Amino acid sequence: MHPRLSRLTSEDLAQAQSAVRNMRNGPRALQLALEICVGCGRCAAVCHNSLTDGQVRFHPVHRAELLRKAYRRGRGPDAAELAVWMRDFYECSCCRRCAVYCPLGLDNAVLTRAARAVLGDLGLTPCPIAATQQASDARGNNEGASEAAIRDMIRFLEGELREEHGADIRIPLDARADVLFATASSEIMARPENLMGCATFFHLAGIPWTLSIKAFDAANFGLFSGDDAHMRRKNALLHEACLETGAKRLVIGECGHAYRVAKYMGGHTSAPGLPYAVTDIFTLAADVLRRGGIRLDPGRNPRPTTYHDPCNFGRSGGIMEAPRQVLRACVADFREMSPNREANFCCGGGGGLAVLETAEGTPRKDTFYEFRMQVSGRRKLAQIQDSGAALVTAPCFNCLRQIEQLADYYDADVGVTTVFELFDRAVQC
Repeated sequence: MHPRLSRLTSEDLAQAQSAVRNMRNGPRALQLALEICVGCGRCAAVCHNSLTDGQVRFHPVHRAELLRKAYRRGRGPDAAELAVWMRDFYECSCCRRCAVYCPLGLDNAVLTRAARAVLGDLGLTPCPIAATQQASDARGNNEGASEAAIRDMIRFLEGELREEHGADIRIPLDARADVLFATASSEIMARPENLMGCATFFHLAGIPWTLSIKAFDAANFGLFSGDDAHMRRKNALLHEACLETGAKRLVIGECGHAYRVAKYMGGHTSAPGLPYAVTDIFTLAADVLRRGGIRLDPGRNPRPTTYHDPCNFGRSGGIMEAPRQVLRACVADFREMSPNREANFCCGGGGGLAVLETAEGTPRKDTFYEFRMQVSGRRKLAQIQDSGAALVTAPCFNCLRQIEQLADYYDADVGVTTVFELFDRAVQC
């Protein structure tokens, strides 16, 4: 049990009741999802959880009915219902595959975020997600890294790039530049090879770019927790950095949910009339490669390679072809998973699930980790193995973490990497 759950007061429950009632005045997409579902079950027929495990609790309509029940009666959930919400609404990866196939176009992820927002207002957001938001608010990045640690990492990576390529490839900080580049802080602190590949790309393309010391991290966990206020606070840092650096383009790196928030949901960077455009590293790189000038040797990446469409880049962002164009230029043997693009299955770690390991006070078999391994991730691992690929590119740190853990859990002979790690290997300087 979450330690906060046992301490809920009557005032807390009244707050939850008010939040549910106020959904009647919420966004139209939320109202439609609450009011017009006919219970046909089409969503269960395409949901990776329901397809893997037929328990009723994994049925999207069943989960959505938890919120609809409270909404229809005009009374918020009690403590016992909240305990179920904490489990069930964090077993939805918000992949939005159900919305693609729903005959009415309803999006269960909208309901999941709304229910999570109620939980968050009561202090019931799972600890890893809540702690990530707290670190971000305190330091401006999800890793909670200090400015000194960031600068040290950047200087170290520049040394690695000089040694690798024999060229003075810089990673500018807080410079005036045409491009402000932002990605997940985990890509810098835990997977720096990806940032090195992006730096190599900008260098060879001759594009003036910079990171912002206060806004290099675009990953936004407010999307996962339903905390719109945090989502806007985090995105305000990106907006301010664009203005301070004079950037004409805000380019988001290999982080699908960062792109989705910045482009469509963040308020500041998705407002009309901005002096800069919001785009992604794949679209930019695909355009540069089409024009020529960068020499790549795909033979340097000979292993059969497939591409995982992150849900936020693919279904929610429409970024599906550009990553493939870059990847095909970098690898000798590219293989598609089936299905792919908009129909792709979630990795099972979306919606913030990838950072959830345990459920407080539960047996190991009921932990979030076991759920991710045995239920939500099984379809993705099967897709990868069926492709015959030895390597899968996962341009999202949550996806990458989830797939790496799946491969380890099932002792699967598959490596996991990012697109720009392969770009860096294929480059002919």
